[in-house]
Amino acid sequence: MYDYVINCGRVDEDSLIGSSIREVINWAVSRVMSNERVLVIMGESGSGKTTALLAIMNRLRRLKIPVAYVNTYNELGFRSIKLINCHNDVNARVLLIDDIDAAFTVPRMAQGFINRVLGFNGTVITTLTIPLLVGNDLDMLEPLIKFLHSAPRVTIEYRDEDLKVLAQRIGMSYIRPMMRTPGMVLRNFRKMSNNNQAINNVLNDNDVVL
Repeated sequence: MYDYVINCGRVDEDSLIGSSIREVINWAVSRVMSNERVLVIMGESGSGKTTALLAIMNRLRRLKIPVAYVNTYNELGFRSIKLINCHNDVNARVLLIDDIDAAFTVPRMAQGFINRVLGFNGTVITTLTIPLLVGNDLDMLEPLIKFLHSAPRVTIEYRDEDLKVLAQRIGMSYIRPMMRTPGMVLRNFRKMSNNNQAINNVLNDNDVVL
């Protein structure tokens, strides 16, 4: 059984909440075109870091730039995520790495994966969750930490108005101050309501993607 399913082909830039992820897409693609070595996209849980990566992937493919996508949790066997329409291009020029945080929690288990990341010859774009969790084997992690520390970085943030609009669309009249991302809004809605159809309508009506 999969924890969840990612359908890369369904991520549409026109369906994003607010402007934050669009700005991240433009920032990343422009830096890929300038042959940057590594880029880091940061954000809280539920902010849309995966969505940003997949939108970047789709934009780059439209520009005929070969791309590969890797989910770190899948790579390390922590969580089973089914990927649909996420094929990796041969001779990828850009490597998209989702949730590289997972490698920091078990550096010995992740050493082979870390070496592949550091050895990639093109541009690496990776996501980090705020706050970053780091394991105890700091010496082993030092090359990756230096690699990421050297990178330009951007943070996905949302205006309160964007989140209030999302909340209203799924039937919430109030959002708590701690609901700082679309994912947090949806998680709290699930706790308060059994109306999963409302969430499905939001996620599948071609107006909103998380």
